[in-house]
Amino acid sequence: MQLLQKLFMKEKWMQVPLNHFDLFDNRTWNMRYIVRDDHYREGGPLFIEVGGEWTIDGLATIMGNMADLAQEHHGMMIETEHRYYGQSLPFGEDFSTEKLEFLQIEQAIEDLAYFIDHFKEENPKLKDAKVIVHGCSYPGMLVTWLRLRFPHIVDIAYASSAPLGVGLDYPEFFEVVNDVYANVSDACIETIRQGFNQTTELMKTEEGRKRVRQAFKDWTCGDVEEMNSVEILSKVITVLNVMHDPSQYEEVACLVMTMDSDDEEAFKRLANFVIFKSKHIASCSTDTEEEGDAQRNGVSWAYQTCTEMGTFQTLNRKNSHHPFQMDMSVDESVEECVKQFSGIVTENVLRTGIERVTRRYGGTKPKVSKVITIQGTNDPWKHLATLEDYNDEAPVWIMEGSHCADVTKRDDDSQGVKDIRVKVKALITKWIKDISH
Repeated sequence: MQLLQKLFMKEKWMQVPLNHFDLFDNRTWNMRYIVRDDHYREGGPLFIEVGGEWTIDGLATIMGNMADLAQEHHGMMIETEHRYYGQSLPFGEDFSTEKLEFLQIEQAIEDLAYFIDHFKEENPKLKDAKVIVHGCSYPGMLVTWLRLRFPHIVDIAYASSAPLGVGLDYPEFFEVVNDVYANVSDACIETIRQGFNQTTELMKTEEGRKRVRQAFKDWTCGDVEEMNSVEILSKVITVLNVMHDPSQYEEVACLVMTMDSDDEEAFKRLANFVIFKSKHIASCSTDTEEEGDAQRNGVSWAYQTCTEMGTFQTLNRKNSHHPFQMDMSVDESVEECVKQFSGIVTENVLRTGIERVTRRYGGTKPKVSKVITIQGTNDPWKHLATLEDYNDEAPVWIMEGSHCADVTKRDDDSQGVKDIRVKVKALITKWIKDISH
């Protein structure tokens, strides 16, 4: 990979305004981006992979749908880094709450529009280049709204698993987890339900807690001996999340649980599966292990969640449509926000932020054109999206898969995911031809 980076990728920086909405504030910050131009021919389009709540690494410029499209159309490929993430730090390593003031969706969208305009100015051969943007998950929201707000700057947007509908409470997240395992078999979801409930009951006694800690000791989710009951149960739920599971993985998961002896307790079968999955797929490392970029990225994402997005993944044991006998309320999540950000962030701030985002961008069915949206049948975030076309020029296609499964090729991709990629490329190619004449 290092050789590929040296051969194809160029890391660059652009000075961008800190506050796009104050003419008298002339402060700037350095936005990092990565360029790949070895396939570029004059007159080719500009393909932009929009970064999100992570540190960009340039991989999107050499693999995935957008990289393929850039190669096919002799375009230039760029990956951009979001303000306050990775190495694109407006105030360096000062992440005090006061310094996070300019971490807003509206500023991030302005960053992208500013970047495109000025990148074209710096590269005159791109003056008339068509611009195609892509984003997965939160960046999928950004590219949809970028096309909505700046149709004169962005020609085509491709959004993977974009959960456009921000809100305070999102219990449906775990209902999708329930549905995915239930679709494999009744026995599978019942094992998860019984196993979790038995684990919860065992946590009520000292002897039971010892048994649980012994059962989960080999997982990769931290030192179970140092965790309290709520932390252990929360980690179990994290591992059972299906958001990034490969195609048909749940069939394997259910098989693992049924391979245990019939007379073994459901809680032990569940523990064995959680250990298996935590080692192979789920990432549930503890926050204390995070340093540098990862820690800063986590703070930034928590701030965005607590000020403009919400969508807290809540649980109510009275809700029979999820397998977890546990309560996790909105109030608890909001209290965490207040605590983490020194009381400056409150529920009122969050509610106001959510209302503002919805008002600015039109909710789950924006009035856009030339936007392709892909949603996955097994994506826990799908209920924050519209699962039907926005209009004739903004199709929403449903794939058999989970979160952002269309972005990068995998050996175990379902035929449905492969077919979606072909459709995406065909329509983007058509649109490029249509707007180039």
